[in-house]
Amino acid sequence: MIQRICDTDISYEVLGQGIPVINLHGYGIDHCSMKASLEPLFADRKGFQRIYFDLPGMGQSGTNPRILSSDDMLEVVMQFIDHLLLDQPFLLTGLSYGGYLARGVLHKMKNRVLGLLLICPVIGFRRKTRQLPDFRLWERDEALLSQLTPNEFATIDHFLTIQTQPIWERFNQEINPSLSLPDSGLMERIRDTEFSFELDTPESPFDCPTLILLGRYDVVVGYKDAWKIYDNFSDATLVVLGRSGHCLQMEQRELFENHVRSWLNQILI
Repeated sequence: MIQRICDTDISYEVLGQGIPVINLHGYGIDHCSMKASLEPLFADRKGFQRIYFDLPGMGQSGTNPRILSSDDMLEVVMQFIDHLLLDQPFLLTGLSYGGYLARGVLHKMKNRVLGLLLICPVIGFRRKTRQLPDFRLWERDEALLSQLTPNEFATIDHFLTIQTQPIWERFNQEINPSLSLPDSGLMERIRDTEFSFELDTPESPFDCPTLILLGRYDVVVGYKDAWKIYDNFSDATLVVLGRSGHCLQMEQRELFENHVRSWLNQILI
């Protein structure tokens, strides 16, 4: 489906009925990564309406030359939420840059958010300020790598800490197809732009269930910076998963799903 928001065509998908779950994907990809990771958790769970959409200039959504910053991106996200949900409360999930935007939504619409899930969230969007660990490779299938093109190998090297056939197949299905879609001009304009407002000094902590999942060897956003925001959530679980990087939902699927199920169990329906 397509919805016109802020003079931008937003492509979105709605599954199920119940409490809305707004899902925000990462920088330069599309909603498929979120959908593939979260939908198995709702297969036998009723009462949730999942809303996946592509951010402006990414996936199948249109672009807009007037989107110049993360503030502009956040405005589109909030107007999209308001258009679909009116005043309805909702759950909020965010992956990577989507986690940064989710914190912006929480700051602006806190009284409507019933729970928050952050997966490998960007804490500060400016890359030079991030505390990043050294990369560590835990497992590599040399037979697989011999089949990859140089570009395919470059895409996963120092990104996936577990480089095996099952992980590659998920990455190739859920992320690779979207990498060629973004509007490079829009991506460059918003790159490293942080919100114009103070994000992490709330008047009071967020009291609803919050889960923050981080990869110990995530060389994209790191894990240490997340401790800076931990006290902003009074009911938060922060987990750093070993043997994982920026794709922890693939590399540590069982642990990822167990933690998200536990978070969903805390949501009052």
